[in-house]
Amino acid sequence: MEIISGKAIAEEIKAGLKESNAQAGIYPCLALIDVGDNKENSLYIGLKKNAIDAIGGSARIIKLPADTKREDLLEQIKNLNQDKDVDGILLQLPIPETLEPFREEFLEAIAPYKDVDGFCPNNRGSLMGAEPVFISCAALACMDICHRFMSPLAKKKVLLVGDSFDVIQPLALMFIKELCEVTIIPQYYSDAMVDIDIAVIEKGDPLVVKNQGIKAGALLIDAGFHWFQDRTCGNVDRDAVMGVDGYLLPVPGGMGPLLIAHLMKNLSQAARKE
Repeated sequence: MEIISGKAIAEEIKAGLKESNAQAGIYPCLALIDVGDNKENSLYIGLKKNAIDAIGGSARIIKLPADTKREDLLEQIKNLNQDKDVDGILLQLPIPETLEPFREEFLEAIAPYKDVDGFCPNNRGSLMGAEPVFISCAALACMDICHRFMSPLAKKKVLLVGDSFDVIQPLALMFIKELCEVTIIPQYYSDAMVDIDIAVIEKGDPLVVKNQGIKAGALLIDAGFHWFQDRTCGNVDRDAVMGVDGYLLPVPGGMGPLLIAHLMKNLSQAARKE
């Protein structure tokens, strides 16, 4: 099994963006809204800020208390929509439990042309059409790997494990547009991989994917994340699949860096007002 370095590909993408942004005189600005005191959110925002620096852009971090009212968060988003110096807006998820019932309302409030996460309902819905504005960065990262390692995609058999609005749902449409045969299941089971060319596994227990039934030459994209036995891991047991002919985008070092790199691509596009 060939291990794909998401980190190396992400660095390549960011280096290209830094050069093209500099040539175009583009300095993208991303506003990151962080509500509450979630330590993981702070970590991810730090990683995104580092990536913005790497492409020659700037980050505006808006830190709000956990008891922020719905109306106040909506007002903050409205002001950022109207701020001409801000190219992209990102609401870091998850948000505090008191605000979670209004999550869709917050995402919908972000102007589609500044929604570089691709999370607002307009952008999610536009994927049904020919020219979506912004697509979920996680879905873009997956498709990037598929095109790099499994092109052409037409007639490939694809397995999607999960149901998320930012990974599985957009990927289903994207693979259908690529003329793939798509199967979607809510949880992984042991013989699900039989005759599958590409698998994106988001849901399941830690290290649940072993080597049963994996087709020679298949691409496995691990989109799960777990803290297990004092280390981070995904849904794919890397050691168990190493003897199989194919490709693996692993956890850690796979989807995470690539997702942020594609966020930077969306941000750079937003800054160009394309």
